[in-house]
Order: sequence, then C-alpha cells, then structure tokens
Amino acid sequence: MEDSAFARVEIVAFDIDGTLTDATTSYLGPDHGWTQTYSTRDGEAIIHMIKSGLIVVPVSRNKTKSARARMEGLQLPLEFMGVDDTLKAVMSLSRKLERALDVVLFVGDGREDADVFEKVGLGCAVRDAHPVALAAAHVVLESRGGDRVMEEISLRIDRARGARR
Repeated sequence: MEDSAFARVEIVAFDIDGTLTDATTSYLGPDHGWTQTYSTRDGEAIIHMIKSGLIVVPVSRNKTKSARARMEGLQLPLEFMGVDDTLKAVMSLSRKLERALDVVLFVGDGREDADVFEKVGLGCAVRDAHPVALAAAHVVLESRGGDRVMEEISLRIDRARGARR
C-alpha cells in the first residue's frame, strides 16, 4: 500500500506491548509490578501527531501500572486500555468518535491484531510482528516493536500530507 493511504488517517490507535515496547517485561516486585521500556522519541511523535490534529488512542490489553503511567504522561485517553477484545474496542472507539473505520490506522504486533487490520482503513504491523499479523497487515513497518514505531508512523503521515517536521 502506498504512503498516500497515510494521508487519509484521522485516528491513530495502537497496541502497547510489542508495538511501543519490545514485548518484554520486567517484574520490579509487589510495590511496582511489571514494567516496560518506552522510547522518548515515540512520545514526542505522539505529541506531534496530536498537535497536527490527529486523534491518538492506545487500544491495548495491557493493564500494567507502567503502561497506564506512560499513557497518562502523554495525556492520552485511557478508556481503551486493559480491554479484552481489541477489535471490539477499536469499533467502539470509531463509533464514539463518530468516524468511519476507514480513517483509522491501527498499529500492532500480535495474532489478535490481524482481525483489526482487516477492518480498519490502514493496518500497520511492526517488522517483528507475529506471522499472522504480518500477513494481514496493509503495511509492514520498517521499525521493530519498541524501536520508534510511532515516530515512523508520524513521519509517514507527515510525508503523505506534504507536511514538514
């Protein structure tokens, strides 16, 4: 799929584990729970996308304190975090925002994300995604999970819209 598909995007929804992170977790004990590492540049890219008028929403099964803290720090909505069914959540997000699914870009890495890719306008899999997700994706990104995925998405949207960063 050509980068022109990125020009139609109004909503950027994303999985957290394996997309914003490299799919590994560390247990810091009962006081802190599970933690993950996030790219500062992905955070900057998310802020840029919001400032450019995009709606950016995490849609993830992740229920960790660290993920919630990171998304809160980016001032992202938390309503679709800790969901059991990613596809149902994306469809609910689309209805809530009164936008068609064809203006939704969803980026993910897991087997369950393949169903979402089939319904949204632009399904993007990270380079190291599960084989089922790779096969279903409209676009396979150059970035691996946790390796500035949102920065790549932001740059591709900007390029498609003719914007300069």
